[in-house]
Amino acid sequence: MRRTLTLAALAKETESETGLLERLAEVGVIAPDVDGRYTSGDVIRVEAVKSFLHAGVTIEKIAEAIEHDLFTFEYLDRFHPEPSPRSDMDLGRFADSFGLDLNLVKSIFLAMGLAEPSHDDTMTTEEEEILTRFVDVWGRGGEEALVRAARLVGEPARLLSEGWTRLYVEKIAPEHTVGPLDDRIKTIVETTEKATLLAPAMFQWLLQTHLRHAIDRANIEGLEETMRGHGLSLPLPDTLPAVAFVDISGYTRMTELEGDTHAVRSSDVIRERSQRAAHQHGGRLVKLLGDGAMLYFDQVTNALVAVVGLVAALSRDGLPAHAGIHAGSLVEHDGDYYGTTVNLASRIAGQAVAGEVLVSASVVEGSDTGGFVFEPRQQARLKGIGEPVELYLVSRAVDV
Repeated sequence: MRRTLTLAALAKETESETGLLERLAEVGVIAPDVDGRYTSGDVIRVEAVKSFLHAGVTIEKIAEAIEHDLFTFEYLDRFHPEPSPRSDMDLGRFADSFGLDLNLVKSIFLAMGLAEPSHDDTMTTEEEEILTRFVDVWGRGGEEALVRAARLVGEPARLLSEGWTRLYVEKIAPEHTVGPLDDRIKTIVETTEKATLLAPAMFQWLLQTHLRHAIDRANIEGLEETMRGHGLSLPLPDTLPAVAFVDISGYTRMTELEGDTHAVRSSDVIRERSQRAAHQHGGRLVKLLGDGAMLYFDQVTNALVAVVGLVAALSRDGLPAHAGIHAGSLVEHDGDYYGTTVNLASRIAGQAVAGEVLVSASVVEGSDTGGFVFEPRQQARLKGIGEPVELYLVSRAVDV
């Protein structure tokens, strides 16, 4: 059950003048009950109106749209959880309580993709609780960790929210533009409510799943590092499996120039090409990585044939690809692969330029070299890898 608020309490929670709230009640944006109280859902409506006003839409225009049944704020609270009340904590005192510079706290908000707050902005109880936990964890790593962690969680949340909404407006909303107004509103409200409630639930589920995999990966890699430090290693199979990373060169710049539609189409091509190459050569597409793919093969030669062909095919599709392959022991969990072999394959891919397939010495040693030529490259120092790594550029052998 939603909380009820007096006019003064609603003004405090929305940080609004009471005159604005009274005007919004006059035009029908919010409506007090017989006792003159408002619901916490009115907090959502008032904050939505303030966004309209900030964008240059006047209250008169809002009133006109409501009067002519062109728009309504009535159902907004169905799309959002119960808003938490304001706490007694303002941003300045919050920063002082942790011994943080106020500008650092503002930088955290900006890194999360939120508007820069002022010193005397009061926090909601939810905001205070979440940010207290955030600073308790990441403050141990210093200022850089705080800002980086804020950006890591803020950027995907912003991208999901904006993209999810744009997709709804583009693909779902146009289906409900004909028919009686009441029927259209009912249908739009119901579908919007479902989409809005699904996004955070799905995001949380995926985030928890990816976090579990990331923690597993960190633990496995930590174990491998500890074992190597004691002169131990994981047992090697008779036939080394191989992991390949295929990336698109200049993908970020390409999407900036071509737009989201091109990015989606490119992702479809990468998926289709990667799946086909893996399937034809006894491998498996493990996962897509935005600008590329990770593939697994149980035999080195199969990996070479598939990946060299895949890089060439993507290049013909206008997607300048490059790749890295490494062979070694792997740990499999929930359909994903972990360990030093995976890390090294990814790092090797990062050394390649468009059109190149680079491999490690273990790939050269484990392959049937009859079909390929391996050109030695200068040893490379790769991030997270202690010793320099021998790299080889792969090309198909030409019959003479």
